[in-house]
Amino acid sequence: MNKFRKLIDKLNVDAVISSAPSNVRYSTGYLADYCYAITTRSSQYYFTDGRFTIEANRDLSPDWNVITITPVDSSKAITDILHQNNVKKIAYDSNIMHSEYVFIKHLLSSFESVDVTDDIANIRAVKSVKEIESITIAQRIAEKSLDELKKHFLLGVTERELAARLEFLMRMNGSDSVSFDSIVAFGENSAIAHAKPSDRKLKNGDIILIDFGAKLNGYCSDMTRCFVFGECNEYIRRMYNCVLGANEIAIGAIRSGMPCAEADRVARNYINAFGYGDSFTHSLGHGVGVDIHEQPYLSSRAYDGQILQDNMVVTVEPGIYIEGLGGIRIEDMIVVSGAIAVNLTASNKKLEIIN
Repeated sequence: MNKFRKLIDKLNVDAVISSAPSNVRYSTGYLADYCYAITTRSSQYYFTDGRFTIEANRDLSPDWNVITITPVDSSKAITDILHQNNVKKIAYDSNIMHSEYVFIKHLLSSFESVDVTDDIANIRAVKSVKEIESITIAQRIAEKSLDELKKHFLLGVTERELAARLEFLMRMNGSDSVSFDSIVAFGENSAIAHAKPSDRKLKNGDIILIDFGAKLNGYCSDMTRCFVFGECNEYIRRMYNCVLGANEIAIGAIRSGMPCAEADRVARNYINAFGYGDSFTHSLGHGVGVDIHEQPYLSSRAYDGQILQDNMVVTVEPGIYIEGLGGIRIEDMIVVSGAIAVNLTASNKKLEIIN
């Protein structure tokens, strides 16, 4: 909340209205299915309907005023509060559905307004100690669940079965929900970077790629590990060691003040040197927080001047994908801390052959 008040001062506005779900969750700590959050220089207001008011009053801090609305009276209720607070100029986020954007623009038509979508994204990119703590605990839940899943790596098990069991284990180990639909891919399916679990059965010699995350207190974790079931041929071993090297050299190079595009370039140059450059088909990583993908992006397309800062949490996830054979991706989450990157991912990432 202090960050939103600082934004009000910085932009010389009278209030900020949030309607993008992740921004509401970020600014208030609570997200209803239907809600708006307004921060003024002196007060905070949370608008939701009768389905959520009991929970909102319970879960929001006492300095939030919970106001019950319906889609019929929401416009009047919100504008009344703005007028009561003498709001003349208001900031809003626009990373929302078109229908919601139309509503917000109409709602604010009698006020001077400014789009602060990018400003909020940049604020969210730098994490507080409490945010990092939630992300770290979520990561520990994910790692514990993966360890427990390994005993189910059995001949004939399907991708779909392992994905369902992994999500069950994360819930049982304390996750509020999952960060995203878990990816479990065997053999040739692992060459699809964002493969959807299928009825493909595990066979001897298969790569097992698992990309998943737990969510706690509204914050995501994200990791990817690859294994080989049964026998591992030398080509897969070489791919694995190349990706592992790219992961480690990038983490070793990351520091505060580094251009985001440079982090991607370090890993990409390493993979290029092994002859797999055309098979690294995505960017090196992304920010993690309330959303599983948020600022900053470790990408060759990162805009000039986008640099890593202390307390940014990002993934480092180089990969190699060979159609018909399979793919290897090794993903850690790190915190930028001065001249080093602190790795939040404790799971082993040396090649494991499951027998």
